[in-house]
Amino acid sequence: MNKEIELAMSVNSITWACQKRLQLRDGITFTIKDMPYLVDLINPAKKIMNVKKGAQVCLTTTMFIDDIHACYHKKFQQGIMYMMPSVKSVEKLCKVSFDPIFDLNVFIKKRTTCSNATIKTISSRSIGFVGAQPKTVGGSSVKDSDNLRSFPCDRVDRDEVDIMDQDMVYMSKQRLKRSLWKQERNFGSPTYPDYGIDAMYENSDQGKWQIECQSCGKYTCLPETFPQCILLVGGRWRRSCTHCQAEIFVADGSWEHEYPDRREAGYWVDGLLSSYANLDDYMYDYNHATDKQRSEFVRSTLGIATTEAENQLTEQDVLDRCTNQPIDMFSYGETVMGVDVGKTLHVVIGIRTGRDTYDICNVSRVDSFGDLHLLAQKMNVRFCVIDAMPEDHKTKEFAKEEPYAVYRAYCSEHYAAGRPNWDSKQGTVKSNRNEWMDKVHEVVVSKKIRIPRSCPETQLYSVSMTKTAKSVIEHPETGVRKPRWLKLIGSPGDHYYLSTLYFLLAASRVSPRRRDGQVERHTKQKTSFSMGR
Repeated sequence: MNKEIELAMSVNSITWACQKRLQLRDGITFTIKDMPYLVDLINPAKKIMNVKKGAQVCLTTTMFIDDIHACYHKKFQQGIMYMMPSVKSVEKLCKVSFDPIFDLNVFIKKRTTCSNATIKTISSRSIGFVGAQPKTVGGSSVKDSDNLRSFPCDRVDRDEVDIMDQDMVYMSKQRLKRSLWKQERNFGSPTYPDYGIDAMYENSDQGKWQIECQSCGKYTCLPETFPQCILLVGGRWRRSCTHCQAEIFVADGSWEHEYPDRREAGYWVDGLLSSYANLDDYMYDYNHATDKQRSEFVRSTLGIATTEAENQLTEQDVLDRCTNQPIDMFSYGETVMGVDVGKTLHVVIGIRTGRDTYDICNVSRVDSFGDLHLLAQKMNVRFCVIDAMPEDHKTKEFAKEEPYAVYRAYCSEHYAAGRPNWDSKQGTVKSNRNEWMDKVHEVVVSKKIRIPRSCPETQLYSVSMTKTAKSVIEHPETGVRKPRWLKLIGSPGDHYYLSTLYFLLAASRVSPRRRDGQVERHTKQKTSFSMGR
C-alpha cells in the first residue's frame, strides 16, 4: 500500500473503512456506494455540527466508524463521549452495531484493550457510551448524572438528541472544557418545530443536498420539493427534476449552505437520498397515510419537524377565540390573575364565566413586581396564582404584601394528578404540570375560553401559546411511556401559555360570574410598595 493511500486512511475514516473492507455484520461490508452525501459529514470545518436526518441514511453507522477511526489513529488526547437517550438504548446500540465491528475486524480487535457495553478502548483512546437520563439530587428538581461528570472528552456525539433530557445535553458540553478540539455532533430525526435538532439545524449554516439535473442544469432539493420531486414514470417512481421532470440522481448532488458564515455546521440528510430508499413503498405509505401517519412519515423519512394538531396549538387556534372586546385596563368586577415569572412578568387576568368557561380580560407584560401590584389594583384582582420560581424571595414578598389571596405555584410532572394541593398556611399550590398544560390546550381547542380582540399584545399572546408541544417520552429504565410538554425554542417563548395555566388554576378557586357583574372593589390601601426588580 503506497504512502498516499496510507496518509488518506489515517486522515479520512471513510477511506480507511473502505480500504480495510470493514465488516459491519457477518457478510456486510461498509461502503458509501450511492451515498456520497456522507463524505462531508466526517470532517466538518466547524466544531459544532447539527444533522437532521431521515431513516436508513447510514449516518449513525458512519458516525461511530469515524469515532473508532479517531481512537485507532489517536486523533484526540482524551476520549469520545457517545450519548443516547437512555442506558437501554446504549446497550442495544452496542450489541447490534458496535460489538460486531470489534468481533469481525481483526485489525481493530488487536488494538482493543477494553470492550463492554459502556466503554470501548482502542489504541489507549476510549469511546464512552452514556445514557442521557438524569438523576435528581436530594429529592430536589436539580438534575445530575455521574456518567457525564466522570468523562472528560474531546468530542461529544449526541444520537437522537430530541428525546434526550435537555439539561443533560447542556451538562455534556461541560465535559469539553479542557479539550483542544471541543467537537460536538448532534444528529437524529426531528420531532417538533423549533425543538431539539430542528432548532439546532435552523441556527446552523443549513446545508442542503442540491442535485444537479443533467438535462436542464438546474438544482433540486428533494425534501423541500416533495412530493413533486417523485414522479411515476413507466410504472416506476423516480427522483425527478422539479424544473424539467427529467430523472435525477443522488450522485450528481453536492452540499450547498444557505448561511455559510454561521458558526455551526448543519446538514439535512433526508431518507430520499438513501440508496436503501424504496420509493414505491414510500409513495404508497405517503398516499395512503392518515394525518397522524403522514406526520410520522414527514418526520422519520423526510427529516422535517412537524406536529399533529392535537399536540400543539396554532396561532389561528388562539386568534379564533378573539372577541370584539378590547383589552380591559380597569375593572369594577372582581377578577383572578395568573403570572409567569421571568425577566419580564407575563400576566393573564380574567374571570370564570361557567363551570369550565373563561373570559380573559387582560394580557400584559410588566417589568417589576411594583408594576404588577398596580395592574392588579386597576383590574380589581381578588385571587392570584404566581409562578414560585425562579424569584422565590420576591414572590414570597409580593404574596405577603398584596391585599388578596396569592398562591405561589409549583408545577411538576412528578406531582400526583387530580386535585391540586392548596396549602393556605404556606400560600402554595402544587399541581401536576402535564395535567394543567393539557387543560390550557383543551380550553382553547374546545372553545371554552375567550380573549380580547386582536391587537399587538394578543398577537404576541397567540404566538407564545404555540411555543410548547406534547410528546410521549419513554422512561429510560422502566420503559413506561408518558406524556410530557416540551418547551420549543424561539421568540417569544411559552410565557403566556404558563401564565394562562396559572390563571386557570386561580379561576378554579372562585365561583363563576358574568363579565358585566358589579362587585365592590377592595378598599385596603397600600401606602408603599418597595419591591423592585
